[in-house]
Amino acid sequence: MTFLQHARRRARRSAWIVWATGCGVYFLAVLHRSSLGVAGPEAVERLHITSAQLGIFVMLQLGVYAVMQIPSGLAIDRWGPRRVLLVATLVLGVAQTTFAFATTYPVALGARALLGVGDAAVYISCLRLAAQWFPATRYAGLTMITGMVGMAGNLAATVPLTIALQTYGWTRTFAVTGITSLLYAVLLLRPAVAAPYREVHLPGPEDALGDARTPRAAWRSVLGQVLESWRGGERGHGARLGFWTHQATMASGTVLAMVWGYPYLTEGLGYPDARAAAELSLFVVATLAFSLVIGPVAGRWRGSRMPLAIAVCAAILLAWLVLLGWPGGRPPELVVTLAFVVIATGGPASQIGFHLARDYTPQTRISTATGLVNAGGFLGAMVGAVTVGLVLDARSGGATPDLDDYRWALATVVAIAAVSTLAMVASLLRLRGRALARVAAGEPVVVPVVAHWWDLDALRPHVRVEDEEPPAP
Repeated sequence: MTFLQHARRRARRSAWIVWATGCGVYFLAVLHRSSLGVAGPEAVERLHITSAQLGIFVMLQLGVYAVMQIPSGLAIDRWGPRRVLLVATLVLGVAQTTFAFATTYPVALGARALLGVGDAAVYISCLRLAAQWFPATRYAGLTMITGMVGMAGNLAATVPLTIALQTYGWTRTFAVTGITSLLYAVLLLRPAVAAPYREVHLPGPEDALGDARTPRAAWRSVLGQVLESWRGGERGHGARLGFWTHQATMASGTVLAMVWGYPYLTEGLGYPDARAAAELSLFVVATLAFSLVIGPVAGRWRGSRMPLAIAVCAAILLAWLVLLGWPGGRPPELVVTLAFVVIATGGPASQIGFHLARDYTPQTRISTATGLVNAGGFLGAMVGAVTVGLVLDARSGGATPDLDDYRWALATVVAIAAVSTLAMVASLLRLRGRALARVAAGEPVVVPVVAHWWDLDALRPHVRVEDEEPPAP
């Protein structure tokens, strides 16, 4: 048996261990990310800050996470997911440990920003491991399971973390979680073996990122790699379509779950705290339940992905219109619950964006493409969260917002979802047009397509002039 054959056999035996180790980092990352959700009152008291300053923690974390997606993807493509996960785990541990001992607002804010930097690279590293270490047929299922591991981290940051805070206090609770990440990094130090399903790549001009001799050349190489991932190649622009799909499906639900859902329910609709918390808990449960349905469907039938994404986007927009356009603005509790459940479908459906990046991008750039896709949803969520706050401040004049204020403010989220959905459909039509042109030329395509009446405009830019019939004399 040759050395290469031995390495491949060993790699296949280690695939589940490698991927599971990465998912462990993701569990800790989501635990750290969500830990402030139940520690808000303690943070206000410990750091002597206002509620508005507390909200800046969330905005900063979302912003840093979104901005770091592309640099994280480039780093993974350049140095590999396991090295990046090692650095990310150490950064997360340092950030959470610093947060544990922070007694001033600037130090705590800096720790959360550093946490966003480490967090940004974790999920797309796990997806890269799934793409490199497993056959393509398992990618969708592994993406779904990775998301569920993150949900487990989210759940660990609720009741268990609350009990820990009440029992052991702020410093010991956050110090233990931070040190856990630092110790977990040891698992990522084991020597790597060859990933059995990665593509063989020969260095070429496009690899100038590692060979650039000047900072300017390096930045030009980085920008070129990002633009190349955005434009796509002969397979199509899967990253661009994934970007808009991720944003259209995920952004509004993220704004609702992470920032403005609770205030809308309590201050706008007048729900008791327990009732509002129950609605948000149901949102998480619905997200998990729909993941078990949407994930397998999108993974098994490629042709169903975009129709499913469009259906989810339409359902989400309809739910928002019912929620905000109900006569008097105060829908029955059952209607509110159903609307929240429908909006929760966006999280599982957003995984379709990662499938598109996986299918249409060479593995040498897949992490950059995945970072672009992931940035779509979080950029939309960040813009939506900030816009809602600005509209609430403008309408309420500093007083407690009422129901009408929340209706107008949340309408901006609906507008973002609508624009993203239109951009998704336009990008899909162009991708279908390119696929139809390849089919006509007898070339292979990622997903088989059949021309319909709505494809005529999309196909026209890809028809060569010499193929058109000459005008009649």
